Amino acid sequence: MRTYDMTKTRLAIRTLLLFSFLALLAACGKATTLPTTTSTPEITTVYDAEDIADFGSGTPAGTAFYQADDDTAVIWNVDASLDNYGGVQTPTIRLDFSKAVVFRMEVVDCYSQYIVKLAVEGESEYYYVLSDSGASGVISINVVDAMLSTKYQTKNTQPDPGYASGWKYDGQIKNCSFHILAKGPDGEKQTAELVLKSVSVTNDTEAVTGLTILSEAISGDAITRLKGSSAVQVAATIAPLSIGDQAVLWTSLDPSVATVSADGTVAFVGVGVTAIVATAAIDQSKSASVSVNVISGYEDPAALATRLTQLAFDGTNTDAQAFEDLFKTTWTGSTGQAFTTASAPFLAVRASEHFAVVENYFNPSSPSDVNFAAQALSGGTSKIGITLEGTGGATVYRMIDGKLYSERYAASFGAVYAEHAAAWSKTASYEESTIVVWDDGSVRKYGLSILATTLIGSYGASDLADPAQWRIPDRALQVEDPVVNALSPASVSIDGDRAVIRQDKYPEAKYCFGGIVSDILAAPTGKDVELILDVVSLNRMNDYVKTMWEVKVLYYQALDGAVVSANPIKIASGNTTGVQTIAFTPAYRFFRIYLVVNGSDIGAQFADATMQIRSLKLYSLD
Repeated sequence: MRTYDMTKTRLAIRTLLLFSFLALLAACGKATTLPTTTSTPEITTVYDAEDIADFGSGTPAGTAFYQADDDTAVIWNVDASLDNYGGVQTPTIRLDFSKAVVFRMEVVDCYSQYIVKLAVEGESEYYYVLSDSGASGVISINVVDAMLSTKYQTKNTQPDPGYASGWKYDGQIKNCSFHILAKGPDGEKQTAELVLKSVSVTNDTEAVTGLTILSEAISGDAITRLKGSSAVQVAATIAPLSIGDQAVLWTSLDPSVATVSADGTVAFVGVGVTAIVATAAIDQSKSASVSVNVISGYEDPAALATRLTQLAFDGTNTDAQAFEDLFKTTWTGSTGQAFTTASAPFLAVRASEHFAVVENYFNPSSPSDVNFAAQALSGGTSKIGITLEGTGGATVYRMIDGKLYSERYAASFGAVYAEHAAAWSKTASYEESTIVVWDDGSVRKYGLSILATTLIGSYGASDLADPAQWRIPDRALQVEDPVVNALSPASVSIDGDRAVIRQDKYPEAKYCFGGIVSDILAAPTGKDVELILDVVSLNRMNDYVKTMWEVKVLYYQALDGAVVSANPIKIASGNTTGVQTIAFTPAYRFFRIYLVVNGSDIGAQFADATMQIRSLKLYSLD
């Protein structure tokens, strides 16, 4: 440890004493508590990577080591259990809670999150300061504000730091330490890792109360500019102004629309809407934002329609960027074009009002597929019909796979799914963006994605409840399958077109999650896979403890071969409903899907965690 008023020798002595103290407590079977001292508060305490490598084990347990090649400290959890987190703790720091306490650490990398807790003398449990994060860079946060945040208050994380009345040690001087913990995905029995450059604690400043973004370019709480117009400058002030460190971190929520440099220079690079965010460097829990609207200049539908006639729709990409800007424009009046697609036995359509994804399973070796496509063959291609709603006549301007085309619309037109020259072939995947100018002058738009796919598995609600296709883990059957049946189970029932999946952990298990397991599936070698999960509903304990869906994978050497690892690997999770598209590249060709419902959260376990699933489908991208 290095401080402005302390030396390395003092660190070594204090670390040695702390290790001895922890060892003595462990031998006595007592919880770790911090010693009471009467030393003066430390204003700024800084630990470099070598210092961090000397930290003692935290709670849960962990270790750290120094990597000289890149001057970093690597923190590991020691017990790779389902808890799956652990780490180290700083030596004792004397903190004055009449002033702001700011915790900083420079994160190089982590797998997959980190947790920071505060230990206070006289307390046997530790307060949450940071969690649910895997962000890299310099992380800085006001410790008391973090502990009292709405997130932890709603989760009722224990011990209570004073959710109702304010920080229980406000105005006091206390001996403390920070537990810095590496955390892996829930339910994975493997080592978690956190790589740090430094850690520091500052205790000599006022607390940040807010930020204000300032710029002459702001009008009506937003900045509106044409794409490519001159950059503008924004600045921010941190309140109170008496805080000496007024440094601000600038970010853009969508750099494809607007970028912002470290000095607050905003450039307008693409049509669309985003926000520029200013974050206090000294306390990154405090930020402010301003909306940025980058326009094309063709927000009037008549002007946009005229501009379209000036572009080259000749099967080339000459004016593709100009068309893309028009397509991204939000013009006055209605903008979405409703449409429908015709059906085919080898096409699966997922459609919203103004966008559709067409999964193309056309098989040139299938006589029935070829016969169907032959009936639609024209000019060497077969197309699925598209019908526009609300108009009987229009000019259609299309960007297909980056090239521009136009045509008149009367009753229908089409999107290509198969081609025939010397032989039949499936059309490669492509994207389409289309602007439709009705004969009455109205302007609409829609999007279409045609995916060349190979089906791996498709399951409706009844399939998910079918034990011949999906298993519920049962530890009583571990002799039959020691891998699948060692997993945490869920119950499954049917409610109409939905599979109701409720976590059904074993009584002695700590965490409230469980799932069902598919048969072994096979993906084409070297191909990307997309999993489409239709989540109808998720229940919740409260606004912060929400049921999550999770998709995990168990890899196998062969269709009937040995498992690669008994630990399922999480590929996606979420707490939102709707159709979820999950893309991944299988590490091995053969795998099972472990579909999990998870009610486990810091500070709470939701035993009634339940989700309703309408369908699950997997396909590879050709």
